[in-house]
Order: sequence, then structure tokens, then C-alpha cells
Amino acid sequence: MKFLAIAVSCFLALSGALANDSCYQDVSIDCSQASNSLVLARCNAIYGGYGHHGNLATEMQAYANLHLTRSYEYLLSASYFNNYQTNRGGFSKLFRKLSDDAWEKSIELIKHITTRGGVMDFSRRSTLDSVANKNYTVELHELEAMAKALDTQKEIAERAFHIHREATRNSQHLHDPEIAQYLEEEFIEDHAKTIRNLAGHTADLKKFIASNDGQDLSISLYLYDEYLQKTV
Repeated sequence: MKFLAIAVSCFLALSGALANDSCYQDVSIDCSQASNSLVLARCNAIYGGYGHHGNLATEMQAYANLHLTRSYEYLLSASYFNNYQTNRGGFSKLFRKLSDDAWEKSIELIKHITTRGGVMDFSRRSTLDSVANKNYTVELHELEAMAKALDTQKEIAERAFHIHREATRNSQHLHDPEIAQYLEEEFIEDHAKTIRNLAGHTADLKKFIASNDGQDLSISLYLYDEYLQKTV
């Protein structure tokens, strides 16, 4: 009875399949040997440039890890501005939002990697990453922290462009429009909005400081922090 069930499942899997399909070949070999346990190594969700070009899979994993790292760094900044000495609730709220957004994006990336048949590797790094590890500095004054966040978001956006270029190469084994469309819809447009907001905050804060004309900056920074608490 067990053998009959295996034979029926093999027949259903083989019917309608093309002879040169790799998954079909795995099923055909196992069924021809009347194996009790099918080993379908090539019957997975990997296809297109994601499968043929290993760099695409590597860069997607590295991109998820980049978001995880930046989420942690933003969270450190949020905690720094929320302590009793700094007491900048608006800046803390802004960095907390950046941290939450990066965390959510990393989760979405991991889901998409598994949807395409990949496995998440949390040690994976991009070929664009510097060999030397950069130490993240938390204790920055308000304008420096805002400028650092702007540079960080531009880095994340540029990394998306890099993966998009890899996915849209006009080559039989590199082209992967599904990855390109996914990045465009879920990341690239959002990056533009975030960068625009951070650039605006940086410019406005610089004007606040410049208009102070060398006097005590505490009032200017306090007022801008109050503004952030209401608008972020």
C-alpha cells in the first residue's frame, strides 16, 4: 500500500513536467529507483537571477543585516537623547522611529529572502562594506546626530541602488525583475521621503543655531526639540 502511494505521487509529479527541468529530473530519478524517501534538492523556490547569480542572494542578506545594524545604532542614539542629562525627547522620538523603521524593513527583507527560496545568513556582509569596522559614536550633539542620521539613510538608499543594478543587468543569468520591483515598491520610494525629511531637519536646525548669534543655544535646541515631539 505504501509503495502504491509513492508510485501514485511520482506519477502525478512526472505528468505534465518537461524532461529538461531540474526538479523533474530529481523526481524522475527517485521514482525510477522506487525510493522510500524522495531527495528533491532542486525542487525549491529559487529561480531567475537570484539563483544563477550568487551575488544577488548575498547582497539581499547583507542588506537585511545592514538594516539590523542601523536599527540598533539608531536605538542607542534614541536612548542617549532620552537620558536625564540630555533630556531631548523630540530627538529621542525621531531616532526611535528610525530604529523601528529599519527593524521592520529587516524583517520584511528576511521574509522576502525565504520567499525566493533563500536562507538568511546573519553573518553575511556586502562586497561594498569596508574591511575595517566603524565604531558608532552615540554621544553627539543634536546637529551632528542629525547629520549622521542623514548620511546613514543615504548609505542605505545607495545600497538599494546597488542591488537594483545587479538585478536589472541585461544578462540571461543576472536579470531578476522581481527583486528590482520589490526594492522599488518597498524601499526606494520610502528612502527618498526619509532622506528629504532628515535633510529638512538638518537645515532647519542649522538655521536655528546660526540665528542664535553665538549666544546660549539651549533655548534654540529646546524649541526645536519641542517641535520634533509634535511632528515626528
